[in-house]
Amino acid sequence: MTDTVEILRAVFRLEAERTIHLARLGREPGAEEALGDVDERLGAALGELEARGVTYPLHAVARRHRLGQEDYLVLQLALLPRHGEAAVQAVSRALGEGEQEPRLSHAVALLAEGFDDWRRAAADLMTLPVFTERLVLTEPRDGGDLALIPSQAVMELLGLA
Repeated sequence: MTDTVEILRAVFRLEAERTIHLARLGREPGAEEALGDVDERLGAALGELEARGVTYPLHAVARRHRLGQEDYLVLQLALLPRHGEAAVQAVSRALGEGEQEPRLSHAVALLAEGFDDWRRAAADLMTLPVFTERLVLTEPRDGGDLALIPSQAVMELLGLA
């Protein structure tokens, strides 16, 4: 029998994989199949947690703050550095950027694809609860972009701080 902590770690890892494949979707061949595989494994892990009466901590946060899918994806982008540089680079390359950290521009490219007014799309994203509830913080970077950083509370909840 797998330890509950191991399942929680697997969910954390699988959600990062899912974020990477979502960024690749429609941009790189094989992304849809890879996403389907990750979704299947993620569903199984979440089912195992549910059978044990355990809620994945970020899902509890999402329910508490009424986060939508867009919010949750921004949160996952902000957490990517905790999965290593390769995870950040995979998303950054898929979205046409070469940044070393998740940026607001990545979220815009992922969530507002095809939107031609970057500033307006970025401003719209900043009104999401994930930002207004300060679950994800931003720091200015050169060129007017913002780095996405998970809050200390989120990091502590996940045992990463």
